[in-house]
Amino acid sequence: MSNRKIKLILLVWGDVVLLYGALLASLILRYANYNDTPPIPQHYLPFSIIFAFWLIIFGAFGLYDFRFIKNSKQFIYRLLRAMATNTVLAALILYTFIPAFEIEPRRNLILIALTATIFIFIWRYLFNLLIIRAPAARVLFFGINQDSKELADYLLKNPQLGYRPVAFMAIEGGEKMGPLPLPHFTSQQNLIEIIQNFGIDTVVISREIKENRTLVAVLFQVIPLGVAVLEFPTFYEMNTGRIPLSLIGEVWFLENLVGIRKNLYEFFKRGLDIVLVLLLAIPCILLFPIIALAIKIDSKGPVFFWQRRVGKGGKEFGLVKFRSMIKDAESLNGLKGSGRDSRHTSIGSFLRKNYADELPQIFNILRGDMSFIGPRPERPEYIRGLKLKIPFYEMRLLVPPGITGWAQINMENDASVEDAPEKMQYDLYYIKNRSLILDLLIMLKTVFTILRREGR
Repeated sequence: MSNRKIKLILLVWGDVVLLYGALLASLILRYANYNDTPPIPQHYLPFSIIFAFWLIIFGAFGLYDFRFIKNSKQFIYRLLRAMATNTVLAALILYTFIPAFEIEPRRNLILIALTATIFIFIWRYLFNLLIIRAPAARVLFFGINQDSKELADYLLKNPQLGYRPVAFMAIEGGEKMGPLPLPHFTSQQNLIEIIQNFGIDTVVISREIKENRTLVAVLFQVIPLGVAVLEFPTFYEMNTGRIPLSLIGEVWFLENLVGIRKNLYEFFKRGLDIVLVLLLAIPCILLFPIIALAIKIDSKGPVFFWQRRVGKGGKEFGLVKFRSMIKDAESLNGLKGSGRDSRHTSIGSFLRKNYADELPQIFNILRGDMSFIGPRPERPEYIRGLKLKIPFYEMRLLVPPGITGWAQINMENDASVEDAPEKMQYDLYYIKNRSLILDLLIMLKTVFTILRREGR
């Protein structure tokens, strides 16, 4: 089991223990001046259910993502937002959905939520402090390129990830990178001595090393030292949630994507899409007339906006959205992903801010053109242009597109053409690692993304 998994298990169990501790402490404090015994059994079952939802909300707000686990204003803000959401959710469960639990007086919930917030805040603050100071795996990058240099900088700025780059080793005749932030050596120097002198735990190798018998023989000699040897693409993917575009080629696609069938996953994912569409049908039926009326009153033009998009296998389909721009906006100046746009109508800006303009796409999902989760579908003209600029761009068409996806929850502006290469990295990560668990994680984080963003 990796150090990161151990830390994650410790973090989750710490949250569980502190939540129940907050429950006990609150009830004991609440009934300290009464002769009656605190009603702990009465609260145990309801709050066990509530705490299970609270842990899920923590995950949705990124509180188990080690990229964000450090004592910063952003992390504290996420934690407070998560606890506020949890308190509202608990009130809905206890007093609306399952009133039979009869948790009275209602101020008990406020006291428990407040105590839990204090306990979790102290625990998380100490955990984040300790994890940064805890001994990290010391990393040697064997093979120097721009990606390895950038990843080293990223790991140095995020010690909570558990890796500390300490040195580079260049391949003779390899890429020249100029000044480096860490000590660097050549492959002609003694690798075993370097590992021993710097206390190296992990050696991250570039693909070129696997193709060089001499360097493979050198690496073979370090096995008795107990050093972990990882390929750079795998290491990069593990720490960033992306696939490094500059280091992949036909061989990578043959090894990771071609011929890998996930029939069972695709079957259940399609079933989940249909179930979610049916669950959304009733609220959508109620909302659609109101939104349609607001659009017609606000500006001239149709209620819906249709646009050609490219789906799985390059098949084009008509994507439908609520119109959020003035009539004939396509002929006016405006850039994709440019944020505020004078072409947006008043109601359109509101719909886009709340992502409500996407609601009609449930019809695309029902038809099978799209899924709830997947790479965002692009227009044919964008696809043609990006295929010329980004190698293997068409590979993102291997799976059905989605309303939300891995790129959308990890990027601030996934609609920008300039950010297409980074978006491609996230899309490839999703295509390679897609699963129902990852889809569920994306759904949960999408809720948080909608809550914290200021719209598009």
